[in-house]
Amino acid sequence: MLFASAGALLGELAALSHPGDLTGAKISTNVRFYSISPADFPDMLPLPARAARAVRPAVRGRKGDLTRAAILEAALAIARRYGMEGLTIGLLAERLGMSKSGVFAHFGSREDLQLAVLHEYAARFVDRVLRPAVRSARGLPRLRAIIDRWLAMLAEEIEAGCILIGGASEYDDRPGPLRDTLAAIVASWKAELVRALEQAKACGHLRQDIDGDQMVFEIYGLMLMLHQDARLLHGKDSIRRARCGLQRLIDDARDGAPVGAARRRADPARRARKTSRNN
Repeated sequence: MLFASAGALLGELAALSHPGDLTGAKISTNVRFYSISPADFPDMLPLPARAARAVRPAVRGRKGDLTRAAILEAALAIARRYGMEGLTIGLLAERLGMSKSGVFAHFGSREDLQLAVLHEYAARFVDRVLRPAVRSARGLPRLRAIIDRWLAMLAEEIEAGCILIGGASEYDDRPGPLRDTLAAIVASWKAELVRALEQAKACGHLRQDIDGDQMVFEIYGLMLMLHQDARLLHGKDSIRRARCGLQRLIDDARDGAPVGAARRRADPARRARKTSRNN
């Protein structure tokens, strides 16, 4: 496997997601980071993460690097459209006009290729969602930035599909390295959301009685429903509904808001009853 353990992957994503918060911080993998900033981050990764950089080689003009990058790009497109199980060496070679042996020379096996796709997707997710979001101020601004960028990325993936969501359906009951890697990525992402929520509480932006795990469960549920409603049911207002639900969750959790206040404001039945009484 590209990572020595699921825990190493967890630490890698945690390091990427909070570069400005890691001065002397200990990650769950027992690896210690010091004064990491977005600019100098690549050269300060722990060893398991540095090994994983092989998944995303720097394109220096060398034919091998260019070929590997092209293979990964095509593999991501296939996995999005046909699922991880639809990603085969034969189909990939056909799409790229390569021989099967040429693809094998870069990845060794179909499972290695699938694992590389998962790690590449996770790295792009970090680049698109977490890395820009941590430039926002700690607390609610950062939490909003994370959720907004995640929602935007999911919205873009409605047509092609989300590899993590699709992969979870494919491997949830199939033990092995692919399931372990998927589970580690999702678990690390949930942990980062909880961390962002706890920071917002510590900054006084969210109520102290908010259960971070429960709120993340509800946020994640809205994102999953967005994906299903838009792709399976072809809902026309899936994004709007997801955005409305996410905003209501945040409003309800704001410091100083009575418990359930946003929920009551958004309840159309309650508004109708109030209007009826006033009339």
